[in-house]
Amino acid sequence: MNDFLELVVGATASGCIYGLVALSYLLITRPTGVINFAVGEWSTLAAFGGFLLLSRFEWPYPAGMLAVVALLLLIGWATERFTVRPLVERGAPPLAPILALLGMLVVFREVASLGFGADPQPVPPAFGFGRLELGPVAGSYQSFFIITVAAIVFAATWFFFERTLAGKSFEAVAIDRRAAALMGINLRRVTSMAFAASAGVAALAGLLVSPNVSAHYLMGLPLAIQGFTALVIGGVGRVEGALLGGLILAFAEQFTVRYAPVPPGLAMGVPLVLLIVFLLVRPTGLLLPREARA
Repeated sequence: MNDFLELVVGATASGCIYGLVALSYLLITRPTGVINFAVGEWSTLAAFGGFLLLSRFEWPYPAGMLAVVALLLLIGWATERFTVRPLVERGAPPLAPILALLGMLVVFREVASLGFGADPQPVPPAFGFGRLELGPVAGSYQSFFIITVAAIVFAATWFFFERTLAGKSFEAVAIDRRAAALMGINLRRVTSMAFAASAGVAALAGLLVSPNVSAHYLMGLPLAIQGFTALVIGGVGRVEGALLGGLILAFAEQFTVRYAPVPPGLAMGVPLVLLIVFLLVRPTGLLLPREARA
């Protein structure tokens, strides 16, 4: 029983990581309709930033974490300002920004590869490598830290969209960009904020997962696939759907690895199998957008 509960804690922590990456997708996709597959590379850059500040230069963890997130906020803003906005202003087809961001994915990956090499780099966990036991529930300090941070981020994001005027402007743009513009909402500002916030959330995912997997220039692709799968499972229109999809995917992965009679390597195909199933059976995801229900 204790082994099962520890598996649940580990799966929940992994699900929170997938949920954060899915939320990073969602923050851009909802107001713009653009799918940014470079979110995984943003997580990679954050992981290497954690290596530099927390491991090599030994900054205090809170200061290093805030600095890395702030840097990724700037990178997210610059990506929109110099890659996506010129295409939109020139009337490029909707596919053009997606292709441009795929190009940026390659740029970010090559920067990480050239700057830090091919070897994995260690990133220290926030509270060391100890183990926390809460009655029958046990897990690493990092697992509980991931769950706590993810809960705060999702609660804050939900509050932003549901209880603030700026969040309502995001929702208005997501429903109808032209009508939102006619109502006086600044589409450029909303898009810039969406890219910056997306990069910040992706940075948190990279910082939180890197102590478990190390910082590596190829770590972004699996995160991008898992996050996108979580978004499809939960539904592209709901913040809580991103977390739900991440948890479902992580539990499916962990239980397949532990209990299914298949080699561990084949379990890596679970996200792709779930992605195909949901695209065929329920492409809208488990949770419908609020405007669809209305």
